[in-house]
Amino acid sequence: MRKHTFVILAYHESDDLEECIKAVLKQSVKSNVLIATSTPNDYIMDLASQYSLGVMVNKEESNKGSDYNFAIKTMDSELITIAHQDDLYDRNYTKEILKKYRNNKDATIIFTNNYEIDGDKKILKSKCLMRKKWFLFPLKYRFFQNKKYFKLRSLRKEKFICTSSITFVKKNIKEDLFPTNLVINNDWQGLIDLAKEKTRFVFLDKKLVGYRLHKKKFDMEKYQEDEDILKKMYPSWYFNKFVKRKISKI
Repeated sequence: MRKHTFVILAYHESDDLEECIKAVLKQSVKSNVLIATSTPNDYIMDLASQYSLGVMVNKEESNKGSDYNFAIKTMDSELITIAHQDDLYDRNYTKEILKKYRNNKDATIIFTNNYEIDGDKKILKSKCLMRKKWFLFPLKYRFFQNKKYFKLRSLRKEKFICTSSITFVKKNIKEDLFPTNLVINNDWQGLIDLAKEKTRFVFLDKKLVGYRLHKKKFDMEKYQEDEDILKKMYPSWYFNKFVKRKISKI
């Protein structure tokens, strides 16, 4: 069984895919790298051929939850990082993850801090990043990492864990972790469900992943999914008074 694998989720014809491929191939510690897609096309296949990467095709209905489950289920690897085509990885990401894993073999997920990418600009400090670090901070420490309260705290107001930064410890997670009945928040709901189980979330507080920002516009489908998830996280009186009016800003 391989130690660590990057599975790059590719969709349609993204201008950022090649940059993501280069980032994972330039790791200081080499990993197995391949592409998974539910939207195979000549663009993805040509890039895969150019960089000598294998391509796995998910023939089920294209859905974020289905694609995540497919990537984890299909790979015979101890550790799996699902890389989104828009995001970038510091060259020491794999090295740091493996170092953390050596003393955390019982972890369910190991995830890192992240910075933001706005166009060509790398953003290391922002209110959003500071807020995220505040909610993730306890998960740096072993005592808190298996406590349901602190795991859910990292997901309660929004998904503060950057999905692209997560490495999954395959032997410690169930199959079909992510729900397929959602369109947008499959990863958020999947992590909430995981946090409620006897699991350990390990936070590596280094900014090793670049999360690419996209211009946000109001999306009724996302609004509804946000509302449905957050309703389950709070008493109804608290949700109606303090949470509902803020959902559209997430």
